[in-house]
Amino acid sequence: MVSVDDSGKPKAKRKKLKGKRAVTRFLKSLRWKKEREFQRMTAEEKILKKLKLARKKEERLLAALKKIEPNDPSEPTHDPEVLTPEEHFYFLKMGQKSKNYVPVGRRGIYQGVILNMHLHWKKHQTLQVIVKTFTPEEVKEIASELAVLSGGIVLSIEEGNTIIMYRGKNYAQPPPEIMSPKVALPRKKALDKSKYRDRLRALRRYIPRLEQELEYQHALMKLAGGHIGQSAAKDIAFISDSTNSVSVNKDSSSSVYKGTVSELLSESVERSEKLADENSEVDDDSTSESITYSESEDLSDMFETDSEEQAEDSKERPLYLDRLDKFLPEKVDNESDDFEEHLRKIASLSDKADSPAKELKISELDEIDKIFLRASSLLKKR
Repeated sequence: MVSVDDSGKPKAKRKKLKGKRAVTRFLKSLRWKKEREFQRMTAEEKILKKLKLARKKEERLLAALKKIEPNDPSEPTHDPEVLTPEEHFYFLKMGQKSKNYVPVGRRGIYQGVILNMHLHWKKHQTLQVIVKTFTPEEVKEIASELAVLSGGIVLSIEEGNTIIMYRGKNYAQPPPEIMSPKVALPRKKALDKSKYRDRLRALRRYIPRLEQELEYQHALMKLAGGHIGQSAAKDIAFISDSTNSVSVNKDSSSSVYKGTVSELLSESVERSEKLADENSEVDDDSTSESITYSESEDLSDMFETDSEEQAEDSKERPLYLDRLDKFLPEKVDNESDDFEEHLRKIASLSDKADSPAKELKISELDEIDKIFLRASSLLKKR
């Protein structure tokens, strides 16, 4: 059979590679070409390609899960015994106090879990099954499945992850075919099934996210074609970028895309109108401030105030000197001579009266003393 292209032409045969280096070089070149093609794509083409790959992967995982299921679909019949309320209460208390338990991990239910339960029931009537890494709804499903496969009775589910089971009144240890049933998977296949199940769960959370991103891209294209406004388009682009960054977190993945595209469009248009109104208000405020500033300058020209130097001089000079300057008499040449003569007379009289030990010096007197002496001399002249 000759391989054919999409156009119907036969494909060219590829040369056979020799050696590991040639194979790795060829694979690197293929990877580099794919990366270059992905970089040249638009945002919409990138999302479409991711969606296509995710859906193909989902189909492969579903096929693998279907293939790994056991071939024997017949399930054992389960007819549980009926317990009276007193018996149920008694066995429940016994199971809560008992310390024997069987853990159920990421593999879920497989043949080893059923075998361990029967080995515990060989010596104990009750048993605790501790389930990990499962939600409460999945724990309920596991409890019903364990009751069918083991033939026991589920008494209660404690704390959301602990199943208390009773073996039954007429319990007898079954043969090995029933203790490890073929309906359940072996240990290795159970681990593979859990891996496929986790991948499928993650993919089913990822595909709706891509679909939402595609809707945002279509909304942006409509905005660009309808000429609604650059500000609204920027707002929606910012919203799409924020949703892309937030979608990385698992916890917040469900709360990112609550609003519809129409609501986001209306919000962006309203935001652009508000921005335009705020810009007009800012322009009006700036013009009013400039008018008031010019009026204040005109008033300052009309009413001139003291300069800074004059204000500093008035601050530095104390008030009492200004008042004393008002009372100081004007200096006259004749009065100065009379004042000196009068001082000499006073000094001579004091020397005659008391003792000629000290002489009076005018330079040693204070300004206030000089004022009083001059005033007294003036009074004597009058």
